[in-house]
Amino acid sequence: MSNVSSGETLKPDNGRRTIGDYATSSLLVLFTLLVGIACAVILASTLTQTRMSGITVNGVNINIWKLNEIRTKWSDINKQINEMTDELAELEKTRREIAATKLKVEAEFNTRRSELVVALAEFNLRMAAAGAPGAASNDPAAQYWTIQATKETTLKDHAELRPLLDNVEQAYTAYRPARGERDKLRARSDSIAPEIKIFQDAIAGTRTSLTSLFEQISLKIDDGTRSRVENVLYELDSGWLSRFLNPLITLQPDILTLTLVILMGVLGAALQITYTFFKRQQSERIGVYFLRVCVGAITALVIFIVAKAGVPVIADASRLGGDAPINPYFVSFLAIISGLMSERAIVSVQMQAGRFFGPEGGAETARWARHDLHDDFDKANRKPAEVKKLLGADDAEFEEWIGGTKAIPPDAQKMIAGVLGIPPRQLFTDIAPDQPDDAKP
Repeated sequence: MSNVSSGETLKPDNGRRTIGDYATSSLLVLFTLLVGIACAVILASTLTQTRMSGITVNGVNINIWKLNEIRTKWSDINKQINEMTDELAELEKTRREIAATKLKVEAEFNTRRSELVVALAEFNLRMAAAGAPGAASNDPAAQYWTIQATKETTLKDHAELRPLLDNVEQAYTAYRPARGERDKLRARSDSIAPEIKIFQDAIAGTRTSLTSLFEQISLKIDDGTRSRVENVLYELDSGWLSRFLNPLITLQPDILTLTLVILMGVLGAALQITYTFFKRQQSERIGVYFLRVCVGAITALVIFIVAKAGVPVIADASRLGGDAPINPYFVSFLAIISGLMSERAIVSVQMQAGRFFGPEGGAETARWARHDLHDDFDKANRKPAEVKKLLGADDAEFEEWIGGTKAIPPDAQKMIAGVLGIPPRQLFTDIAPDQPDDAKP
C-alpha cells in the first residue's frame, strides 16, 4: 500500500510523497466514492419503499410486493393498450390522408372520364352520320370495348374515322389508370373504417381488463387512489433503471434497513480513514484499513440494534423502539457517526451494558468526582490526609479519587461526603472523565 510503516507520518526526507502514497490516496478516494454511491442507492431504495408502502385503500396499506406483482400484469396490459393505440393512431392518420387524396383522385377521374365521354360522343355522331351503328351504352368503358371489337370493319368501311378512333383510344388510355386509382382508393376507404372499429373495441376490452386488475386491490377503489397506485406502477416500470432498483426496493424492509446501516457504517469508517490520511498525513497497512472498515460496519450494526432495543445511547428510544416506523435519514446518520467514531460508540455500548446488567460483583455504579475536591476540603476546613488515613488508601490513589480521574469506591464516597457535609449527588457523577489524547488507543 505504501512504503511508510503503520501509523508513520507521510513526510519523507525530501518532503515529497512517494508513488505508494499517491496509490494509497487514489484507492482511498475511489473506495470512499464507491461506498458513497452504494449508500445513495440503498438509501434511495429505502425511501422509495417507505413512500410506496404508505398508500392506503380503505384504511389498509398496500405492501410493496403486492404492488410489484400487480405491476407485472399491469405492464403487459398497458403495453398492449399502447401498441393498439399507436396502430389506431396510424389508421386514423391513414384515413385522413385517404380523405385528402380522394378529392384529388376523384377530380382526376372525372376529368379523364369527361374527355373519354366527349371523344366517344364525337365518334358515335360521325358513325351515325355515316349510317353505321354506334356504341350504345351508358358506360364509357363498355362503349370503348364495343368500338374496339368492330375497329377493323369500321376502318375498312370508313377510313376517314381513324383520327376520331385514335382520339377515343388516347382518352381511354388516360381514363383507365385514373379509374383504377379511384377504385383502389375507394376500396381502401371502405375497409379502413371496420379496422378502426376493431381496434377501438379491442382497446375498450383491454381497458376493462385493466380495471379488473385494480379490483384485485379493492372492489371499491376511488379515482384518486387509483391514480396514486398508477403513479407507483409507472415508477416501478420506468425502464432500465427500475429493472436495477426494483430488486432492492422489493427487499424485506428489515434486510434493506440493515444493509443501509452496514453500508453507512462502512462509509463512516472510510471517512475516518480518508481524514486521517489526508489531514494527519498518516498511512496504515492494508490489514489495518480492512479492520477499521469491518469495525465501522459492525459498530454501526451494534449501535442500531441497541437503539432499536430502546436503550438510550444517543437517540430517543421512543422514536426507535418497538415497531415504530424507521426514519432512513436518522438511521443513516446514526450508522455514519457510529462508523466514524467507532471507539466512542463501543465505549457508549459498554456503559449501557454495565447499566443494564449491573456492576460486577453486585457493587454500585462507578462514580467519579465531578471536580477537583481540594477546594471543598479547604472550605470545610478538613485535611485530605486525615480522610485518606481513615480510608486506608495510598497517596497516589487518593489523589486520583479527589482529583476526579479515578472512580471512587462507594464507601469512600460516603466518607468524603460526610466529612465535607455535601450531598453525594453534588460531589460525584457516573459519567467517566474524558481521557487525555495520549491515553486514547
